[in-house]
Amino acid sequence: MTNTTTASAVMVPHLDRTSGLAQLVVDGRHFPVLGVELHNSTSSGTAALSHGLETASKVNATTVLASVTWEALEPTEGNYDFSSVDKLVSEVRRAGLRLVLLWFGAWKNGSSSYAPAWVKLDWERFPRCVLDDGRLSDTLSPFGPTQLDAPAFQALVEHAEQIDAEHRTVIMIQIENEIGLLGASRDHSEQADRAFHAAVPDSLRQSLRQRPGFEGDRRSWADVTDDPLGRDEAFMAWGYASHVEALARRARTVSPLPFYVNAWLDSEIDIEVEGFAVAGGQVPGTYPSGGPLPRVADVWTSIATSVDLFTPDVYFGDPDKILPAFAKMSRGLFIPEQRRDQSGVGTAFLAMGEYGALGVSPFGVDSADWEDLAPLEDAYALLSAVFPLTRHPDGTRSELMGFHLTDAVPMVTRSLGSIDLVITRAAGIGVDPAGSDSYGMVVNLGDDTLLTVGRGFRIDFEHADQAWQVGLEAVEELEPDGMVARMLNGDETAGGTAIIHPPLQPAESPFPIPMSHAHSGMSRCRLYRLPRTVAPGAV
Repeated sequence: MTNTTTASAVMVPHLDRTSGLAQLVVDGRHFPVLGVELHNSTSSGTAALSHGLETASKVNATTVLASVTWEALEPTEGNYDFSSVDKLVSEVRRAGLRLVLLWFGAWKNGSSSYAPAWVKLDWERFPRCVLDDGRLSDTLSPFGPTQLDAPAFQALVEHAEQIDAEHRTVIMIQIENEIGLLGASRDHSEQADRAFHAAVPDSLRQSLRQRPGFEGDRRSWADVTDDPLGRDEAFMAWGYASHVEALARRARTVSPLPFYVNAWLDSEIDIEVEGFAVAGGQVPGTYPSGGPLPRVADVWTSIATSVDLFTPDVYFGDPDKILPAFAKMSRGLFIPEQRRDQSGVGTAFLAMGEYGALGVSPFGVDSADWEDLAPLEDAYALLSAVFPLTRHPDGTRSELMGFHLTDAVPMVTRSLGSIDLVITRAAGIGVDPAGSDSYGMVVNLGDDTLLTVGRGFRIDFEHADQAWQVGLEAVEELEPDGMVARMLNGDETAGGTAIIHPPLQPAESPFPIPMSHAHSGMSRCRLYRLPRTVAPGAV
């Protein structure tokens, strides 16, 4: 798909919430973001960017997420260099892809490494966060006296509008990256301490009343002692959200594009890798304190009102808890970073099928061996084929059900009226499915007709009324264009009782009779009902 349009026909990308959770609209149509996020430094090199875009096209992505950095955009104060932006936008457009700009500004992954040298070297004018033990961190304080990267971000957005308004290659913009403070639950700098002992802003008092210690009319943050870690995290969320709101509000005057903020997750998994912060921890400061997590949704949604989405970077944790929490936080869901492997593919089907995500974006595909990207290439081809079939002429969408089966979740049940769909892993007769990822999506086309897409699963059917059973009237394997490839029955449907999608890379079975593992990954079936028993005298 190319994105070259005339100026008269172009429409501004925007979020549509008329049917519930936000969906992205591009060129007047709902646009599922089948994205890939390139490595942090890829966009700064011609050869690296070319390879990244080539990889994105090979895996059937529609969208690339790539960085623009404060240090490159404003190498000297007040003087902007847009050459990296021009190159990125033009190369993505030439590749026939869409682009989500990632602003690596004042904060990236809980630090300020992308600040330009004139900021890094002036720690008096640009105060840093101070940790509990008095150590100066490299993280800029959100409570300092300057605007930090706000002018530069506005200049970026304004320039993007100037070079892209007739094409709309850029469809969304991320503000900062995994914002928050690592190493302490709150900033103890002089500027932060003044804010900490000042009155809680009136704009937050009502939102915070449900928190321990905030029920009454507390004068300052310091007055709240019931939950000191929760208080500190809320305090930092206020600081960061206030700065992000300043950026989004200024940029909104020059661009209507959707803005989002992404979050490094708190997690029960605490991973330590020497010399590199990864993820995890339940204590603010072991993950970036103050970031846009559901636990501080009361702060972020009250302060950063010009931000359209608050989004999770999903590498660890339980997606069935993470995804609905973020979807509720901003009435929409997007995953700007996730794993690029088969587990990540499973997350994509779950997010977009079950939780209404407008898109997903595995990170770092440009460094993967090609064989490792086969599941992603296959998944994006399937999703590209199935999503047009879910839309009705009136703009509404068919009911979707997504799933991701693992050792931790070996079976799920999805309901379709009076019929339960019991979904398990299908590894082959006599093959242990342990260690495998199975994933897919079920589309309710109406009139007892289902469209199924994905790999490595089996769907059996149970009627809520035990007097009835459910049968398969017909099962068709579909080509990517929706045409019928084969009529499936017999072994391929467990004797007409189940929909079976073999895994993408099936294991050898000890069963002596050969079974077919060929499958396009898309099926359409029609169900029927029949009684379990025949009433006496009915025959």
